[in-house]
Amino acid sequence: MIWHTNMPNEGEYPQMNEIAADHNEKEEARKILVDSVADFCKQELELKRIRSFNEESLSYSEEIWKQMCNLGWTSVISGERDGGLDLGFAAATSLCRELGRVIAPEPMLECGIATSALVSKLPNKQAWFNDTIKGDKIVISHFDQLAAQNPWASQKSVTASKRGNHFVLTGQLDNFPLANIADMFVVVADLNNKSSLFLIEKSERNLSIKLDKLSDGTFSGRLTLADVKIEADGLLAKGVEAERAICHSYRAGSLCTSAYLVGLSESLLEITLEYLKTRKQFGKPIGAFQALQHRAVDLYIQKGLASAVLEEAARKADSQAEDDTIQLLVDRAKYRSNEAAIAISRQSVQMHGGIGYTDECDVGLFLNRALALVARYGNNTVLRRKIGEHICRPVENEVGAKNFTHSTTVSKGNWLKPPTRGWNTMPDRQFREVSRAFLEEEYPSELRFSSKRLRWKEIKPWYKRLSEIGWIAPAWPAKYGGMELTPSQQMIYIEEQERRGVGRAPDMGIIMVGPLLIQHGTNEQQKTYLPKILSGEQIWCQGYSEPNAGSDLASLRTRADADGDEFIINGQKTWTTLAQDATHMFCLARTSSKGKPQEGISFFLIDLNQTGITIRPIRNIAGHEEFCEVFLDDVRVSSECMVGEINQGWGIAKALLGFERIFLGSPRQSQYIIKRLEDIAVELNLFKDTSFRDHFTKLKLDALDLECNYQKFADIVRRGESLGPDVSVLKIWATETFARLSELLIDVSFEKGGVAGPIDFGETRVDVLSQFYNARPATIYGGSNEIQRNIVSKLVLGLPNL
Repeated sequence: MIWHTNMPNEGEYPQMNEIAADHNEKEEARKILVDSVADFCKQELELKRIRSFNEESLSYSEEIWKQMCNLGWTSVISGERDGGLDLGFAAATSLCRELGRVIAPEPMLECGIATSALVSKLPNKQAWFNDTIKGDKIVISHFDQLAAQNPWASQKSVTASKRGNHFVLTGQLDNFPLANIADMFVVVADLNNKSSLFLIEKSERNLSIKLDKLSDGTFSGRLTLADVKIEADGLLAKGVEAERAICHSYRAGSLCTSAYLVGLSESLLEITLEYLKTRKQFGKPIGAFQALQHRAVDLYIQKGLASAVLEEAARKADSQAEDDTIQLLVDRAKYRSNEAAIAISRQSVQMHGGIGYTDECDVGLFLNRALALVARYGNNTVLRRKIGEHICRPVENEVGAKNFTHSTTVSKGNWLKPPTRGWNTMPDRQFREVSRAFLEEEYPSELRFSSKRLRWKEIKPWYKRLSEIGWIAPAWPAKYGGMELTPSQQMIYIEEQERRGVGRAPDMGIIMVGPLLIQHGTNEQQKTYLPKILSGEQIWCQGYSEPNAGSDLASLRTRADADGDEFIINGQKTWTTLAQDATHMFCLARTSSKGKPQEGISFFLIDLNQTGITIRPIRNIAGHEEFCEVFLDDVRVSSECMVGEINQGWGIAKALLGFERIFLGSPRQSQYIIKRLEDIAVELNLFKDTSFRDHFTKLKLDALDLECNYQKFADIVRRGESLGPDVSVLKIWATETFARLSELLIDVSFEKGGVAGPIDFGETRVDVLSQFYNARPATIYGGSNEIQRNIVSKLVLGLPNL
């Protein structure tokens, strides 16, 4: 990246056209752009100017727009041929996200993005575009690709005919944004049964515009063309070239509108959180009240989901791949950004109380801007209908692996031996092919889609087989015996296991103890335990919860008293999953009563095959013995079995809870029910029922968006970084989505919804109640979701205590 040597002084901002960027420098350029835009917005775009626009009936500031153009922002997404920087969708969405934070009404979305993207795909360079990127002309491009889903849309599309050396356009187009300030419009018309793009001057005498004032003070317009005459050079593209340009413009406009809404949501949530911290009632900051804290956490979750889907969509759009998944991701980004903006803007008014409904409060400015932009490129009723057409199809359609079948050329050699440089060097598509072939060939058919948690005696042969060929620890580093998969490969492996119906093996050692010892254990502990975890010689369970210390783990009473080189442990653990099958338990015990409760806890590794240990299974409401009580009476443990320093176990425990919460935040359980629901929907022909389609689409989107958010946290783990308290949002969203899906599964079972055991739906066989039962404890174990919300509200959002 090359900058001019004269860097900007305070109050000056770097021009993007001063950057010489090639493909390898785009990410650096994006970061510089974000810093530049954020600084400009902070210094120049105060919210009070929006209120003055409303008072003076202005749509935007022409002076600010010219500055934005002079800084090169309108050049971000256009190509070099047209004088642009071609920095891609990631840069464009970053720019619009910052503008959304200050709800800037300048025509960046409509002109700087949608029109610039359109021009970049036109077959010829456009002389008029130079005036557009300089801010001398405002050219609006807007294509309503969702008109078929909108009963209010005009059905009078535009037709064009050739007459001599010119064209004549007739028809009507709805909802053109900023029609009042545009100098020209780019419209699509049917010319000889081909989509064609035309440039129309606003001053054309046979063009009439009916304006509608929007909630944010801007205007949209209905364009009526009554034999509008267009010269030959007004035809910009036709046929395939026009459709390619329209698609690119629509994709850019929709994605950047999503980014703007994400920025709006982020800023409004910050404003609201600050109000919760300072506004007092009953002598306390209102943010100390748990009801408002939990409501704020739910808004934070929506914001995080929207951000994750947006970033994934921008990456996918920049990949240059041409497949259906890109537009689906773009639509999903708009859907989730709508959800976030709707929830945060509405709840912000509520949380501000009466003043939130007044014009003097800035919340209303954000609300009104959100109302205008949520409606553009599809509100969520329209988008669910559109997205549902893709994800509610009566065909096999795996989450994350749509219409994918493995090659018949895959042989056992592909999974018995990793590539020379490791599994993580294998392309994702090839890894999916190999993992699918492996699971279809080797996973026992009698264990597929078990309705209950499998016991060790049932799953042991499969565990041993995974260990034998090196597929047991996907995330572990290779030097410790793991596969060292990339985050995307780990997700593929989960998806393919789900597709095959692979049962969950006893994995506490793999997902918790192993990563813990790799990061915090001594060399001796790593040598002692890691190989035996991999081989299945040691099966681990978790000794955290106690009868009076479940989510309040710091109150545990199990004691470990030093006795020479040993500790004597006494106490009781409960809700210990499958302890009856375990050989070892990792356990928290109190080693000191001084100071804060968390300061006197130590972390131990305990062999369960010794005197003083009693295990009593607990039967759950489904009739299964999944949990246990573990009693420890004068159990002796060597000091070498302590992980970390004495009295420092709380930090270790928190690290493990982070691993647990990212695991509990996996989309795997939701994916399982989604597949069952799809199978049942095919058998019962439910996809033709509009009510079911809408409900199913909403829940499947919740699960798909969870995947995007999960990937962000998986990337943190993959980089070897520590998870923060915000990982709790994964657990909240995953388990509550799982619960909602389990309830829909009962609903679609109709009169069979109360049947215990597997139910036949044609050729599909599903144990409906087992999923409902499994969803009940999911929101409790690992720290109840109410406690998770408390954690996020205090440690992430910074809300006060009572």
